[in-house]
Amino acid sequence: MRSVIVTGASRGLGAALFHALHSDGARVFGLARSFPSEQQALAARHPASVRLRSTDLAEVFSLPAEAELAAFVGDTRPEDEVVLLHNAATVEPIGLAGELAPEEVFAAVQVNLVAPILLTNTFLAAFAGDLAPRLRIVYVASSAAHRSYPGWATYCATKAGAEAFMRCVSEAASRACTVEIVDPGAIETQMQRTLRERGTGLPGHARLVERHRVGDIGDPDTVAKQLLARHFPPLVAMAAS
Repeated sequence: MRSVIVTGASRGLGAALFHALHSDGARVFGLARSFPSEQQALAARHPASVRLRSTDLAEVFSLPAEAELAAFVGDTRPEDEVVLLHNAATVEPIGLAGELAPEEVFAAVQVNLVAPILLTNTFLAAFAGDLAPRLRIVYVASSAAHRSYPGWATYCATKAGAEAFMRCVSEAASRACTVEIVDPGAIETQMQRTLRERGTGLPGHARLVERHRVGDIGDPDTVAKQLLARHFPPLVAMAAS
């Protein structure tokens, strides 16, 4: 059995991954501030395999604790896998340094950097005494972590920081855990729409608009299926490899 904890599960790529994983037979634990009626109905129909947890990643005390994650997964066997899928992120504040609202910068650091670090730590601690399930972390990265986009400086910095943390975890952690850093490229989500609508005049904005015009930005459902095919193979195949 595969159990997957998904952040930012209520919309965009996170929602597409949430539904694709459930359709593929995984148990899913969705974290988001709120959930659409479709997901609420799905959780009502499948209480054993779908759980929704209202969580504001900008608030430390809103994050799930070790016991909650362990209770969701329940008893495990050596062939089982538990995955923490870091998908949530915010691209705001958008603007040049010197013009950014301090409270928006703080919130972005919390969501993009602090929350992934704390959730990863909690995830590993939750299964510290249980060697049965295989643990895996999948971190949805961005090219912005390795390039300079002046209008997205906070996003670039926080994504780079979180990726650095994941690379450290991949080398050593308190519990054996595989880490995969995945960059799905540009995807047509609210983040992209926000960049197009609010980034006028900033460096790189014209290219972003042009990519959208020519259809060079991925569809969330299509990208989710591609990610599943590449990073969530059948557990039988994983055990044999």
